[in-house]
Amino acid sequence: MRWFLRRNRLDLGRYVAPEPVAPAPTEQIVAEGSLIGDSVVRLALRNRVIVDALRDRRDLDLGALARAAAHEFERLADQEWESAERIRLRRSVTGSGADVPDDVDYLRESERREHVHRAMSDAFAARATDDVTVTAIVEQARAEAWSEIGPVLVERAGDRALTVDRDPRYEAERADRIGALLALDLTRLAQERGVDL
Repeated sequence: MRWFLRRNRLDLGRYVAPEPVAPAPTEQIVAEGSLIGDSVVRLALRNRVIVDALRDRRDLDLGALARAAAHEFERLADQEWESAERIRLRRSVTGSGADVPDDVDYLRESERREHVHRAMSDAFAARATDDVTVTAIVEQARAEAWSEIGPVLVERAGDRALTVDRDPRYEAERADRIGALLALDLTRLAQERGVDL
């Protein structure tokens, strides 16, 4: 009796390492990072509009949203600057000691990463003061928030209109008031057009 059956082995071939890829240019990283930052700020504003409208029952304040957008961009700029400082500090502490496997590659990549973080920080800081960008992001956030909560608000308004207790005397006299209003409007219209009634 054979306890272990020999299985057919599958030949997967030999591993061939991929060719090294050149790092993306800093301008491309900053452009793509700026798009991501725009999305982050837009989502933060959209959530703020939703919370203000549904939970806090506040009116839409475009000026406050613009200030919040600028603040979010400044916060992102600060985070990127702090990341660059951490990389610089780590590089200065590590230096060119024996614990770093390849000093030249490590230092080059570390400098590159620091440069990218500083460029991102500058880009976010510029966006914080760019009124056109801030206004566009506020408008997109407002539109996204409305598309999400608009139907809820319309439904709430409709429900309230149906549940309002109406005065029975008001309802009884409503037809007379509408008739008087129409007669007055029709009389004026006839006079303006020169038609005899």
